Amino acid sequence: MTAGQTVLILAGAGGVGHVAIQLAKAAGCRVLTTVSSAHKAAFVRQLGADEVIPYRATHFVQAVLELTQGQGADIVFDTVGGTTFNDSFAAVRPYGDLVTLLQPGPETDWKTARLRNLRVSQELMLSPMVFGWTEAQQHQAWILEQCADLFDANSLRVHVDRILPLSEAAEAHRLIEAGELTGKLALAIS
Repeated sequence: MTAGQTVLILAGAGGVGHVAIQLAKAAGCRVLTTVSSAHKAAFVRQLGADEVIPYRATHFVQAVLELTQGQGADIVFDTVGGTTFNDSFAAVRPYGDLVTLLQPGPETDWKTARLRNLRVSQELMLSPMVFGWTEAQQHQAWILEQCADLFDANSLRVHVDRILPLSEAAEAHRLIEAGELTGKLALAIS
């Protein structure tokens, strides 16, 4: 991400999305994001989102194209997956970047991504540790140091929506899957 780029963050009020909005703003980007409710729209605006797309009322691809004069976002950050990931191809500018945290399914139609010459990246934060990729671990440490500086400057915060006891882990999964949270959910071990 570099200053001046337009970044679309899917599910901006979610546990990962709300942090991504703040990091994109800190980098000087124009931030577009999708949300499911007016409450979540207000939340992401407080975090610095420039444009909020209520995806239940407006198809996000059409909204992004309108907001970018038909060009698409420079970067799309997907935390949703499934058909949303597949639809995202059309929201990225030609030669742009699509980053996903999820495994694309076998039903993914890669044609639009190919025609638009997109770079598609898959990120799994645990891989460097699991596989012993030292250089990647050093890069991740550098990223965390930058985040610590933003925390210290009060430019980055993590919003915890709820804390549930570990015995309610199944309920925590249900809430996350239902999209009922704003920010993170924590499990308390007592």
